[in-house]
Amino acid sequence: MKSKFFQLLQYFILLSIGLGLSWLFFKGLNFDDLKQVINTGNFYWCYLVLLVSIMVYVFRVLRWQMLIKSIGYETKFRNAFAALSIGYFVNFAVPRLGEITRCLSVKKQDKIPFMQLLGTVIIERVIDIICLLIVLLLTLLLQFNQIIDFFNVNVFKPIYNGIISKIIAGNSIVLIIVVAALLITSILFLYFSKAILKKTPQFILQFIHGLKEGVTSVSKLKQKRLFILYTFLIWVCYYLMTYFWFFVFEETSILTWGACLTILSIGTIGRSVPIQGGGMGAYHFLVGQVVLLYGVTGVVGKTLATLIHAGQTVFTFAMGLVGLIIFFVGYWRRK
Repeated sequence: MKSKFFQLLQYFILLSIGLGLSWLFFKGLNFDDLKQVINTGNFYWCYLVLLVSIMVYVFRVLRWQMLIKSIGYETKFRNAFAALSIGYFVNFAVPRLGEITRCLSVKKQDKIPFMQLLGTVIIERVIDIICLLIVLLLTLLLQFNQIIDFFNVNVFKPIYNGIISKIIAGNSIVLIIVVAALLITSILFLYFSKAILKKTPQFILQFIHGLKEGVTSVSKLKQKRLFILYTFLIWVCYYLMTYFWFFVFEETSILTWGACLTILSIGTIGRSVPIQGGGMGAYHFLVGQVVLLYGVTGVVGKTLATLIHAGQTVFTFAMGLVGLIIFFVGYWRRK
């Protein structure tokens, strides 16, 4: 009961954060102006975005098949494609549940042990994090001034003006709130860490063993260069998925490759936040602030951020539906 309560609490807290960030993003925005900007768009570029988005799924499936093969199992392309599509779809509703759904789907189709599958998904996530760090490093090196301006405007100044300056000025209420928040966070961390250590049944050991087998699958790859190529192509497609959106509007067509790199980096962080709706609110807010650094006005910048996220949302839902159809058709055929 406690576990379910805290899961529900976490779900509603994350949902509240997403809705709050969305409210901040759309606050003061005239939707007539938003509609007017959308009406000026050249949406033929969306066909290229669609093509590149599909290629991301293809490359990810091919790469995942290599990991599964490295642990001694095989799955058909359509089964892995369906599982990946369903997993992304589920992640929009419940962050991180998509990875589990994805593994269960392949397990159901090809009878591959769940723990080993989960291990391959975890190593994929580790690789994605490494790639994101590389992209962030490149962005910092090539767009240093813009990144510093972004953090100065959106992190350092708000913290200083909202908290530090008031504490220095002697505002005891703000100090009490900050101290209380830190204490509550520390207590919750200590409580859950002790609870986790106390509960180590046998299936946890089996779980760790399965993960270890999956994580070590990379060292067993026979075509490591091909694996690296797929990873590189995935991130090239991510870049192009953002870059092609620039040409939808005349005002955003002035954005450079460097601006796209910054938006990709900051936007990926926004999507990675475990908030429902693919980083709903977080992505909008971060990308909306980034484009301001490159001279794009507020309404156009917010329109761009909204359309990129909305386009990805529609695509994810559509692919999720395709994945479900493929899964159930295969299931009915076996029956």
